[in-house]
Amino acid sequence: MTRVSVKDQYYTLVNIFETSPEHQHRLIDIWQSLGAADERTGLVSVNAHLSHDGNSVISYIQWRDKAAWEGILVDPGRQERFKEVLTFATFDSIHCEVVYTQRNPKLGEPTIEITERQDVFTVVEVARTRSKSQQDALLAAVTQPNAVLDATPGYVSHSVHRDFEGEAVVSYSQWESEDAYRAFRAAGDAQDTEPSALDDVDVREYTLKIAYITEATTV
Repeated sequence: MTRVSVKDQYYTLVNIFETSPEHQHRLIDIWQSLGAADERTGLVSVNAHLSHDGNSVISYIQWRDKAAWEGILVDPGRQERFKEVLTFATFDSIHCEVVYTQRNPKLGEPTIEITERQDVFTVVEVARTRSKSQQDALLAAVTQPNAVLDATPGYVSHSVHRDFEGEAVVSYSQWESEDAYRAFRAAGDAQDTEPSALDDVDVREYTLKIAYITEATTV
């Protein structure tokens, strides 16, 4: 189980692989061949997700700090595996930190959890920002407590991440079902009559299911 919390201050990678349906599970097999997360390397957890359309795989990876991530770059085994991945997928990596979390209070424990035992509909939204000031403006709009979400049927949780370079804001949200998420989006679209902080930002949505999780026993 992975915990997502602002207070942990983990160095987080959101890795986006664009591929084809026949290669989705090949990517997962390669990652799993690298073994479990190992606290000796500073790797906290790896969460791999398959997109429902078959065209993307997203990994959500927590490192103890940036130095721990940099340390793994010299591992020849991992580098060879990465070269193999690039023969059938393109790759983009967003380096970020968690700056806000919210979980439906009806569910009890406020800490967000990612686990293979969850039957949830996962949505990752990547908003590409053109400047640090635009990123700051977007963050100011999306890191406020949202009572509407808490009252929305099927809402589980969401977390907001700030890219260190000022080039992106990433939202990772969990829903009880796709129907619940789509109903929420449809209601919001119907009520939008005023300018939004997202109006001038390129946003890509990925709908996902968890494929596997590995985590270190201690960090």
